[in-house]
Amino acid sequence: MTGNTARHMCRSQSWWKRFLASVNLSFLVGLSLLVMSTADSRADILSGRYILPPQAVDTQFSVRVLGGQPVKGRFGTVKGEMVLNAQRPESSRVRVTVDLRSVETNNDRVTGFLKSSAMFNVSEFPTAEFESYSVRLIGETTAQVEGFLTLRGTRQRTSLEVELRPAGNSQNIAVEANGGFFRSLYGMDAGLPIYADKVRLQIKGTGKRS
Repeated sequence: MTGNTARHMCRSQSWWKRFLASVNLSFLVGLSLLVMSTADSRADILSGRYILPPQAVDTQFSVRVLGGQPVKGRFGTVKGEMVLNAQRPESSRVRVTVDLRSVETNNDRVTGFLKSSAMFNVSEFPTAEFESYSVRLIGETTAQVEGFLTLRGTRQRTSLEVELRPAGNSQNIAVEANGGFFRSLYGMDAGLPIYADKVRLQIKGTGKRS
C-alpha cells in the first residue's frame, strides 16, 4: 500500500466517523424533540376548564386510632372546579367544596359525633372549602397543589397531590387527589392523642369539560 493510498483511506475513515457521529447526534436530537413534543401534546390534552359534579366525586377519609382500627368514612356531597393550563401550570387553579352534613361512617354514633359541635359543627358550618393558590407540576400528569382549607370558620394552608389522566373521551378527565389536614388547627381536638390529629383524604372523580 502506497503512502498516498494510506492517507486517502485515513481521510475516508475520518470523514465516515464524523458522518456517523453527526447522524447519531441528529437522531438523538430528533428523538428528544419527539419525546418532548409527545409529552407536551399529552399534557395539552388535559388543559381546559372542568366541573366535578357531586355524583361524579367519591371522597373518602380516615383517622388512625392508637391500638385499634382506623375510623373511616366518606363525604357524600363534594363538588369542584378545575382550570388547567399545561403550558402555564402556575395559572391553573382548583376549588373543592365539601358538604359536611353529608359525612357518613359505618357507625351512627360516630357519624353523629362528627356532625356535633365538638367536631365539624355542621349546624353552624355546613361546608368546607379548599381553594388553591399554587399548582406545580411534579410529573407528566401529576401536580402538587397548595391551597387554603376553610373549615369551621378557620382558614389554614394544606396541600394535595393530584393525578390527572384522560377518561373515556376528550371531554372528561379522571382525577385522584391525596392529602389531608390536622384537625386540631380547626379546633377539633377531641380524642387526642388516641385518635390521630391528621385526617387523611382521598378524592376520586371525573371532571367534565365545560
